[in-house]
Amino acid sequence: MKIRNLLLSCSLILLVFQLRADEDTPLERQMQIMARSIKQLSQQVGDSSKQQESILLIETLKKAAYESEGLSPRKTASIPQSDREKFLADYKSQIEKLSSAFNEIEEAVKAENYDQAKSLLAAIGPIKKEGHSKFKQD
Repeated sequence: MKIRNLLLSCSLILLVFQLRADEDTPLERQMQIMARSIKQLSQQVGDSSKQQESILLIETLKKAAYESEGLSPRKTASIPQSDREKFLADYKSQIEKLSSAFNEIEEAVKAENYDQAKSLLAAIGPIKKEGHSKFKQD
């Protein structure tokens, strides 16, 4: 009986997560990819034995940023039509800033300059915070 209840509870939890995942926009899915990759990269970027893994994570970040560039934030719908073009240009500029930061991190990792890579990775936080404050819908 306890196992059946446990399985039922787990099934319900998975269903809720699946329903939530279905609500995510393509942009939100790309942002989730970036969040997971940044978290993993921050744990290993200083480890020279994981250089190739770090480079692959950075490639994943760059790809997600590139794919995000062509998408629109959910908040776009609430922006007056007259301001949308500027809003989207600012969004694209923010994504380009993020992509540039990923390129710099990649160069540092490839050059085996792990302290610089850590420092550059730490600079992603403020870029993320700025972008979310401007473009993420509350």
